[in-house]
Amino acid sequence: MIKQYNFDNSIAYKVYRTSRAFQKAFDQELRDQLGLTLSQWRVLNVLVSFNGITQKEIADRLELEAPSLIPILDKLQNLELVERRSDPKDRRINRIYLTKRAEKLYETMYECGLSIIKSATKGINQDQLNSVSKYLDIIINNLINNHNLENFNQDQITTSTSTSTMAVHNKSSNALIKTKMN
Repeated sequence: MIKQYNFDNSIAYKVYRTSRAFQKAFDQELRDQLGLTLSQWRVLNVLVSFNGITQKEIADRLELEAPSLIPILDKLQNLELVERRSDPKDRRINRIYLTKRAEKLYETMYECGLSIIKSATKGINQDQLNSVSKYLDIIINNLINNHNLENFNQDQITTSTSTSTMAVHNKSSNALIKTKMN
């Protein structure tokens, strides 16, 4: 007889569902406010800290296969939010840079994130949030140390959002972005 286990009440499933709920809420907020997707924001967010890195470096930081990043970069370039420049030392390599338009939008993107965090943590005080954060760090470290996850980089910006959820925006989304940037 197979022993039944209630996965719905496991910490792993609750963390997974919390992560997915954050992602979906943030994606919706970005779409509503800016006409951007979470996947696009993730790329822009990496570039805020590491402007001018290569496509491969962005893919590595986001834990994406390089080919999955190309349509995201194409869309961001079409929206005039990033530009590709050949590396002066090796023209086969593209370096990705934020444009002034992206820099203007970043404050609104940041506000979208704060809005989601505020709504998610309503009714939870700062001490409780600090405790949750502390215990999640312990869980992460236990998993890394006990399961040989030495390649796991906690500094990477990761989500399980696939590029299949990165819908190609229609003209009205482009118009929304242009309206917000003007």
